[in-house]
Amino acid sequence: SPSLLFFGGTGLSKTHLSLAIANVVLQKGYGVVYDSVHNLMTTLERERFGRDITADTEQVLATCDLLILDDLGTEFRTQFVTATIYNLINTRIMANRPTIISTNLAPDELGRRYGAPILSRIEGAYQILPFFGEDIRTKQ
Repeated sequence: SPSLLFFGGTGLSKTHLSLAIANVVLQKGYGVVYDSVHNLMTTLERERFGRDITADTEQVLATCDLLILDDLGTEFRTQFVTATIYNLINTRIMANRPTIISTNLAPDELGRRYGAPILSRIEGAYQILPFFGEDIRTKQ
């Protein structure tokens, strides 16, 4: 399956669609890892710079059948975070493992925030799907 980039404003069901896809993938017997980029980067920083030497979250993220990175762009940006995101995206592309990324940032904003190498890989290997409309949370 192709990797997917869902981008658009808040409340347009990007996360909902990601989770619906995850449900189908799980029903077919494949492994899925889903979390917000913020939570994953916090975990990886704790493992890398803390005392938790037994965990291997980075390996799990690199090798799972489907990785869903939710809310890219909401994490605190550091050199470690940018390098980790690059490595994760690049490693999964090279291993031909699908990833779904949801973000409120348009591709040009991703390029400004994370740099040309990350944007180039996303544009070259992901199906980019824009989401349009009004925030469904405000309509309820």
